[in-house]
Amino acid sequence: MKRLPATISLLVISTFSSSVLASAQYTTCLTTPLLSSPIPTCPLESDGSFWSPTPWCPTPSDGYESGPPDCIFTTPHIRNQGLSVITFPPLAAALISPALDDSLVPPPFRRFNTSAEKWKIAPLPNRGLGLVATGNFKQHETIMVGFPVLIVRLEFINGDRYSAKNKRRMLDVAVGNLPEETRREVEGLARSNPSNEKDWVVDVLRTNGFGIEIAGEGHLALFLEGSRVNHNCRPNAFWRWVPSKMAMEVVALRGIGKGEEVAHSYAPLGYTHEQRKAVLQPWGFQCQCALCAAPAREREAADDRRDRILEIYQTLGKAAELGSVERVDQLVREAMMLIEKEELQPQLVEYYAHFARAYIELNELKKAGVFIQRADEMWLLYGGEEHENVDGMSELWKQFAEAVSEMEDD
Repeated sequence: MKRLPATISLLVISTFSSSVLASAQYTTCLTTPLLSSPIPTCPLESDGSFWSPTPWCPTPSDGYESGPPDCIFTTPHIRNQGLSVITFPPLAAALISPALDDSLVPPPFRRFNTSAEKWKIAPLPNRGLGLVATGNFKQHETIMVGFPVLIVRLEFINGDRYSAKNKRRMLDVAVGNLPEETRREVEGLARSNPSNEKDWVVDVLRTNGFGIEIAGEGHLALFLEGSRVNHNCRPNAFWRWVPSKMAMEVVALRGIGKGEEVAHSYAPLGYTHEQRKAVLQPWGFQCQCALCAAPAREREAADDRRDRILEIYQTLGKAAELGSVERVDQLVREAMMLIEKEELQPQLVEYYAHFARAYIELNELKKAGVFIQRADEMWLLYGGEEHENVDGMSELWKQFAEAVSEMEDD
């Protein structure tokens, strides 16, 4: 186990307020272990009492000069694994309820004990550890529900507000605050640059982290079991983020049999072979999935189909120039056939909506309505009720309703 620094320079924040959500403001009062008692004027118990040990923040002497500080927040026992967060105080306060309130988490998201699950973490030939099914999963069945053990604001990692030394110290403290078993599991996760021992936490985050948002701010989240789901360019699973439950679901993209590895794609679906290689390069491995290891002729044929799907998408963006609904029908059928052939069904969330916009442009509203409904269903399936395009779908339904109203007026 790595030795973690026992102390870090701290800043006492007596009052700090910032608008996080449209409906609320959060005032955070932090104390430090250097003080014998809490600040008596702290107005909000929820910010300080939920976290243990007391939240820590950097001082100006650490290079931090202005704006809200990134502080370390830890709750060591939540969901049988603990959680440390490095973020702005208002964002940490926003997490407490409902995302971290287990009384508000419904039963499907309470899988804190994995002993009854139909999967295991096991060594795989030439792939390290991976997630393997120990039972059968139906298409779209939830395989796993996981929770983060470490969440770090993305700009804390990528920005220059703090020196590399102090970033390292804060990350080490955040991991060191976690329970011993959780720390060991974090230390055992894969790294892309294992020779760089100083920045091992950043390496673990960059190699295994999932991008999430908290009140619109980008963060990297580390999931212990989710980090063991390996890559495949033709995956049999996908993951969806449930922000109100602070949970990640791994879901079967197709039926998965007992003994089969569960894998998702690290690269965006629909990319060509060379594009996927470029995306995967930072992970330091060369994909040997069936698609990448196929003979050159087969790879090229797959690339041609994927290029054609994108070409159709771009063409349908100018539907009015196509001249006829029949031509749009033809392109839609072709795109759907190619998506099926390439097993890119999750892309339908965007393609169905794009088809609908093309039909709206040509006033073919019956078909537009069908595809908007399908897009809604696909977003719920692949993104869940809190998917990232809720506002976009609302806007598309509004555009459709306005087109219907205009046609009725005519």
